[in-house]
Amino acid sequence: MTDTEHREQHNHDSGTFVGGDVHGGLWQVFLPPYAKKTSGNPAPTKRQPKQDDEGEDDYEGVLGSLIGTAWVSASLGLAVVYAVMGWPWTDHEPAPGIAARIGGGLVAFYACLAAAAACFARLAQVFELWSEQCAITAVQSRGRLVARPPASMSRAMAGLTAAAAVAAELLASLYGWSSYGGEVSQRAHLARLNAAANAKSARAATNRAQGVVAG
Repeated sequence: MTDTEHREQHNHDSGTFVGGDVHGGLWQVFLPPYAKKTSGNPAPTKRQPKQDDEGEDDYEGVLGSLIGTAWVSASLGLAVVYAVMGWPWTDHEPAPGIAARIGGGLVAFYACLAAAAACFARLAQVFELWSEQCAITAVQSRGRLVARPPASMSRAMAGLTAAAAVAAELLASLYGWSSYGGEVSQRAHLARLNAAANAKSARAATNRAQGVVAG
């Protein structure tokens, strides 16, 4: 297979394919990219497409989205605490009545879970990006001792991605009646699949490096 054919290769299976012609350094293990799926010389990857084909790059500004959803979740959680404790919003207001506390608390709690679902989905994407960067570093490594640390980190990040994705999908199931729940669940699910594929590529790179040393 020629170099041109290699670059035109596509991965039709689930997840992200990490090619061996990517250049980088071991330092990339500790500096995961947040803004885009790849940086520098991009790997020949094919990300799982969204079913509705909306948003060409769902990973654009993922760190900002993570921070924003985390802030909203914390704010709504604080509103729930105020409702449960019966605290007034300001020092110059009387304590809310029981009806206002119950109504406001339930609304804030339901909205808090929605924001938390989005937050976990974005967190899964961040962990996925980290696992991909580690897999790229493992693939371009020339020896097993050099490939093993990023490969191990890629597998660890894949595990964290799966945990965050499961949490996001469970919370998103509460909003399955709306498109919001489906979008959040799909985002988390694809991040989990891609991270698993990244870890598999990193493990294969380690085994390949071991074979080269043995040969």
